[in-house]
Amino acid sequence: MPIAKPRHILIDVGHPADLHRFRHFAAELRDRGWTCLIVAKDKDVLLPLLEAFQLPYVVLAANKGGLLRKVVGLPAALWRFYRLARRFQPGIAVSSASLHCSWICALRRIPHLAFIDTEPRRLVDALTLPFLQAKITPLAYQRDLGANHIRYAGNHELAYLHPQRFRPDPAIRSELGLSEDEPFAVVRFVAWKASHDVGLRHMNEAERLQLLQRMAAHKRVFVVSEERLAECFQPYLFPLPPERLHQALAFADLYVGEGITMASEAAVLGTPAVLLNSLRMGYCIEAEKAGMLFSFPFLNAGAEKKIAELLHMPDIKAAFRPKHQAYLQDKIDVTEFMVKLVTGDW
Repeated sequence: MPIAKPRHILIDVGHPADLHRFRHFAAELRDRGWTCLIVAKDKDVLLPLLEAFQLPYVVLAANKGGLLRKVVGLPAALWRFYRLARRFQPGIAVSSASLHCSWICALRRIPHLAFIDTEPRRLVDALTLPFLQAKITPLAYQRDLGANHIRYAGNHELAYLHPQRFRPDPAIRSELGLSEDEPFAVVRFVAWKASHDVGLRHMNEAERLQLLQRMAAHKRVFVVSEERLAECFQPYLFPLPPERLHQALAFADLYVGEGITMASEAAVLGTPAVLLNSLRMGYCIEAEKAGMLFSFPFLNAGAEKKIAELLHMPDIKAAFRPKHQAYLQDKIDVTEFMVKLVTGDW
């Protein structure tokens, strides 16, 4: 087996949230003289984001929707990942505990650190956790992962939205065609094709459109979606490149959506969030306790009442500012933590 190159790091990303989590981390390591290679799946807006952030990457595979298609495509992904690892010879790898990264790193004896925040993935965890050198989670993570489980005071979103990393840009309002004080909201729809989404109740097309129409009667609404939407949704679509979305989320009055990660992003940025998803993640429960997030299993009467209440709240961002400050008070710069963890520079 070729000797691994200790300052070569392989970063496996399968979702836009993974890229955001690791992009500042990769940039800092490159500034320290490390060689980074990002292995990505062609999912959602992941490849346009990689181009926008000018990070070196190779495409592992297209994302397969549905559990059966993922299983069928796994052998090819494993073989391609093996060849990439053999050619790049990383001294270490980081991921969100993907199957291909966990198995191939174990086979090639590459130390593999996994950043995990999703509790309802027990099947994937059973197939990956035994092969990891470290399992790294937020303090709010609700499970005990046994040996080499490392917890930190924060969440994955603080790797790129911590005040040390993110600077709100007021120009986003003019880019969106808004006046200086014009209120607006962001809505997120997901594809419901992840393994942990199977069997969950969610809005149909008519319910989604009705939600947007009700919200648009009070504020401008911008929609981002994991899958292509019908023509009737086109007037609501977020009109800017995906790398500008967090700026919009920072200045929005409200987030409503099915996306769990984006609900947490909104809370971190000081934007109250209404989450329409029955999955219960520890980091979202933490944001709920802080009063920044309101969670409902689907668009039920309680969710509609809370959305209406928030839509009518005057100066909503100022009202939530004390809660936001308290929520972030004890949180760390997660990118700094990640860099120190990998380099040993404590």
